[in-house]
Amino acid sequence: MSSPARRTADERQPKYLRIHADLHERITSGRWPAGSSLPSQRELADEFGVSIMTLRQALQLLADDGLIDTRHGSGTYVAARYAYDLGHLRSFADDLAAQGAQITTRLLAADTVTPPEQVGARLGGPGEVLRLRRLRLVGGRPLIVQTSYLPVTLIRGLEPGDLGHRGLYTILAEHGLTIARANETITPTTLSPLDARDLHRAESSPALLSHRVSFTTTGIPLVDDHALLPGDSVAITANRSAQRLDVHYTLH
Repeated sequence: MSSPARRTADERQPKYLRIHADLHERITSGRWPAGSSLPSQRELADEFGVSIMTLRQALQLLADDGLIDTRHGSGTYVAARYAYDLGHLRSFADDLAAQGAQITTRLLAADTVTPPEQVGARLGGPGEVLRLRRLRLVGGRPLIVQTSYLPVTLIRGLEPGDLGHRGLYTILAEHGLTIARANETITPTTLSPLDARDLHRAESSPALLSHRVSFTTTGIPLVDDHALLPGDSVAITANRSAQRLDVHYTLH
């Protein structure tokens, strides 16, 4: 039961902040699950006894939190949110699928190329590489575009077409190339015309770039991977305690 002082403080809050807090709790508690539609704005405004304008202020805060999506002509829905844990070696696809995401992978390109100089240096020297470009979709919406480079001399027999159905790490392990560790950096960037087209976003819109170099059990660099996540669909979340730090992407 809240104290009189707490109730007084709550009452001093602007109405739209109180509405935001109430709706935020309904969503994060699971009372309104991902994908469910919110009541109409008129129904919500009547429930809280406020104007449509005040209600829309609260809804805008929920949208800024990444908790709701507004679909023109359809309504407002609870956004799906998934976490990608940075503390282990599972792929984006495996992590999202484990949380129930309806994830599909579209192979955009698979070709043998001379790598950019820095990529070649990270993969151990000159020589052709297999360049894979894949698009990850969640619920049919483009969410991640990945470009991966692998030394051709190490992956003979790998069938790129399998990547639409199974993860890269899984396929590599079947070829005796188990990934044991990886170095990953995350930097802000903007979307190139090509990336913006594939992700259905505006050119030069903000994004996060996850760059990961993965190594085999014997320390051989095997995958130089670049994953782009649009800024409107990702945040980095850290949960800290005295004994532990958990860091993950939150994708919606």
